[in-house]
Formats: sequence, structure tokens, C-alpha cells
Amino acid sequence: MMVIKQGLISWLLILLGNSAPVFSSGTPLTHGAHVHGEAGMNIVLDGNSLFIELDSPIINLVGFEHAPNNEEQVSALLKAEQTLASADRLFHFATTKCSLENVEIEMPYSKHHEDKNHQHPRPEMHHEHADFHANYVFHCKQAKDLTAISVKLFSLFPDLQNIKAQWILQGKQGSASLTASHPTLSVN
Repeated sequence: MMVIKQGLISWLLILLGNSAPVFSSGTPLTHGAHVHGEAGMNIVLDGNSLFIELDSPIINLVGFEHAPNNEEQVSALLKAEQTLASADRLFHFATTKCSLENVEIEMPYSKHHEDKNHQHPRPEMHHEHADFHANYVFHCKQAKDLTAISVKLFSLFPDLQNIKAQWILQGKQGSASLTASHPTLSVN
């Protein structure tokens, strides 16, 4: 995951150059405080490669943010992780076809991240707040024609109310607030 995240950060810095950031938060890749119901998304298009980074409190996805206490919570966590890995269910790209090249999901308390040889508790188990991070890399045909990205997360995760999106696409940059009633990021 670190490779994709470092790549996204590098592209943001390269594309921004020495200009002042135009993101609403004032700095790239900053989503502010941990707020229930709210997530952050960074989107960068470089050539035909589209990078999407998504960060959210885990409570938005599973309804709790502590280590799972029962089978129902374990199941909710695994279901959320599987849903996030299904990028075709999460994003729709207007006027071009984008195919997933790579996805990396970092989900707290996930069995996929446990080291089976060591039974040490994971560090985030001691924190009051738990977040997940997802990085997606797409290859887009005719990327220059990309005009909008519809985000389907709101219908899949009803506790998610707002996504603060920051983007750099086709020489333009900006930010937007996405909601269930307005889930499409337009880059015109």
C-alpha cells in the first residue's frame, strides 16, 4: 500500500508544482479531524493512470470502530473489505472506460492483515478511533475524455454521509463535497 500512497503523494506534489494548493483544506492529502459520517478522497489523473485514495472512519462502513466482539461484527468487517475491493461497484467513469489495475485496502482488525506467527494486538486496537484506507489504480482509455466520476459508496454504506474530494485531472484541480443526493464529481 505504501507504494501507491507514495506515488499518489508524489504526483500531487509534481502536478501542483510550486503553486499554492487550491484544496479547500489548504494542504493536499489532509482530511482534517476524524468525523463520523465523513470520508476523504483524493483523485489524480496522470496520462491514462487514474489514482484514487479513499480514507474514512471505519464506523461509516461497519457501524462500530472497535475490534470486533462477535461473529456478526467480524462478518460486517469482512463484508466491508470485500465491497471495497470490488472497485467496479464503487466508481463509474463518464465518457471513458477505466479498468482496475491495482487495489490496496488497509482495514483495521482485518484478519488479512494479521501476522499468523505473532499474536500481538495491532496498534490501532488501542486507539479510540479506527480508520480504513483504500488505494485504487485504474487505466483509462481516452483518459482525456473523462468528465465525471460517480461514487457509489453512499448506497453501499448508508452511514457514509459526505465525501470531501480533492482532485487533479486534465490540468485542472479542485475540490467538491459528494453526498448521497450528489454522488458525482464533475471535472468540467
